[in-house]
Amino acid sequence: MEEWKKSVLIGAILLILAVIFAILRKEFNIWIILIILLAVIDIIFGIIRKIKKV
Repeated sequence: MEEWKKSVLIGAILLILAVIFAILRKEFNIWIILIILLAVIDIIFGIIRKIKKV
């Protein structure tokens, strides 16, 4: 699997898990927000890698 696909996939999984965890606990604390931020950054870098590769 290409690097950018791995990056986007891992970011999406992190994002989904963080949101599910926050909904189940009914709270958004600093750690959940940091994980969501990390996932979004990972997805953005994956997309940037794809754009630069093409």
